[in-house]
Amino acid sequence: PPALPPEREHASALALLAMLQREGRLVDFLQENVAAFSDAEVGAACRTVHEGCRKVMGQYFTLQAVLPQSEGDQVTVPVSFDAQRIRLIGNVTGQPPHTGTLRHHGWVTSEVKFPVVSPAMDPRVLAPAEVELA
Repeated sequence: PPALPPEREHASALALLAMLQREGRLVDFLQENVAAFSDAEVGAACRTVHEGCRKVMGQYFTLQAVLPQSEGDQVTVPVSFDAQRIRLIGNVTGQPPHTGTLRHHGWVTSEVKFPVVSPAMDPRVLAPAEVELA
C-alpha cells in the first residue's frame, strides 16, 4: 500500500493534541512565553489547563500505576524486571534483585478509547482561528 502522508499517519496523535487544546488550551499555554508573568498568573492559568487536560485524559485513557506501592516505599526489583516498565536510578551496581526507594510509580495505559478521525478533516488543524464579527 502507498505510504500515508505524515498528517494522516499521525492523525490520532494530532487528534489528541487538538482535544488537549480544545478542552485545556494546552497548545496556547505551551506556546506562551510565561517568563514575564507572575507565579500567581501562571498558577491560575495552570488550573484551567490542568482541569481541561485531565478531562481529556480521563475520557480517552484508562491509566494504572506500573508499581502499586506508594512513592517513598521500599520496593524490590526482581531479577526478571521489565526495563521498559521500571527504570533504575541512582547508584546502580550489581545484578538484580535490587531493593530501593520508589520515587515514581510510573504509568501504564490499560485502555485507549480514541474516536475515529474522519478523512474529511485536516488533522493538522489543532484549533481553528476564531474571528469575532461585530
